[in-house]
Amino acid sequence: MKHHGNFSAYLLASLALLAVPAQASDPDYGVPLPNPAIPDYVFPAPETALLTAVNNADTAAIYRHGWGLWASLTAPTSQTAYGIANAPVYLTWLTKQDLVNMSTATTSATPSAATAGATRAAASGPGRSLGLKPLSQLRKFGIDSSAPKPKAATRAAAVTPDTQIFETVAYDPTAAKFINDNKLFVLSTIQALYTAGQAEIPTFPVTAVSIKPVYKIISQSELIGGKYYAMPAWPGTPVVTAEIVASGYPESSWPGCVYVDVTNPGASTSTGIDGTCSGQSAASTYGLGDFINYAVTSSNVAAFNAEGYNVSAGDYLLLMAMHVTSREMSEWTWQTYFWTPAPMNPPLPSSDAIASAQPAALSMPAAHYAMSIGYQMISPNQPINGGNNDGKPVVVYNPYLESGFNAQVFSVSRPVTDPNTGVAWTGQVGVETNCMTCHSLAAVNFGTGSGTGYATTFYIGRNDPIFAGTVQTDFLWSIADVVSSQQTASAVKK
Repeated sequence: MKHHGNFSAYLLASLALLAVPAQASDPDYGVPLPNPAIPDYVFPAPETALLTAVNNADTAAIYRHGWGLWASLTAPTSQTAYGIANAPVYLTWLTKQDLVNMSTATTSATPSAATAGATRAAASGPGRSLGLKPLSQLRKFGIDSSAPKPKAATRAAAVTPDTQIFETVAYDPTAAKFINDNKLFVLSTIQALYTAGQAEIPTFPVTAVSIKPVYKIISQSELIGGKYYAMPAWPGTPVVTAEIVASGYPESSWPGCVYVDVTNPGASTSTGIDGTCSGQSAASTYGLGDFINYAVTSSNVAAFNAEGYNVSAGDYLLLMAMHVTSREMSEWTWQTYFWTPAPMNPPLPSSDAIASAQPAALSMPAAHYAMSIGYQMISPNQPINGGNNDGKPVVVYNPYLESGFNAQVFSVSRPVTDPNTGVAWTGQVGVETNCMTCHSLAAVNFGTGSGTGYATTFYIGRNDPIFAGTVQTDFLWSIADVVSSQQTASAVKK
């Protein structure tokens, strides 16, 4: 399907659907991705076109596609979500917790139609909660992003920046409906596939999109002089040292600070960083309008609940990062976005070339974010099955999601060998990862082997022996995590 018409047409169609009385079994899944009116951008793009761009190293086409998705996700709608009027498209989508709640209602021992309907309505109606939580992928490995972090030993600073981050996971309407209709958040569904000898869950539609937004919460109690909020500024991909191998490169180790003036609702002209966190200056101070941000008010404070954090009226949520993946390709497309002080001169894992490809349709504050993107595991690109690890690694990660991972996080490791030099490279830590590689290992283990796990950057085929005894979850760790948690809980009860 190609987009036709403009964004307004999509909104009118969505509103028309909302005008029809909803059935208990038909929740509001949110606003579909609109057409961002970017020349030559198409969603969903044909897989052949995307693979041609990858195989021909057509970075212009790849960058255009990534920025097109970002423009669509952050475009305003006429809907109110979590008490936010004209919410961006992505904020209207159902979260993982919404869908878990719906699956729980429909699989309880004796669910009534009224009970199931009420739960669905709560999942998609005004009573929804964003369900902010400390990064779950960190907590798997005993890292609690909500716990106070010590300052880096090398930082002799007058300011202690806030290093806490919170996440949620959400799905576009077609992905959410697919998960709900196929009961993919239910252990018995995945168990039945394994029993039937199925290696994978059903394939998602090509329009499916999954996102992981990451926020910082500005608390009034943390303000400097009642006005300025301090947080670390990503300095760029570091040289991997023994310390990073052992401890990762979390925000507490980033050397500089930036400041947000909560009394300035607009954008600034700043592009600087306070490299020593010595104190606020005009060059390192930004306005709320430099971020996609949401005010916490008395009317929506309940919707912005955060596990382990007391969100209060007067606080602000700053969108710091977002992983985005779409099922336009069999191995999904992978792009990730993060806030940066100088968006036209972003640090690694982004680049000036990626920044210069920002389309005119992308406006502030969405244009204040950098992008890291990769539609392959290594270069040259390998086939879905039957490939090898001769080439160069393609590193794609998000500073707010993977930089804190040390070597112990990764249970699967394989070298990538440069065929020209014979030199082998093996990724060890979060700043050496590739989204496609890691998510290719998303699976639920029912066998006697060790199963899969997180990985850095290398090629792996869909028929790799590591998947023996598992059901692959179509590159979505969110499904594997939900079902594996149910699996663990079930084993404990026994």
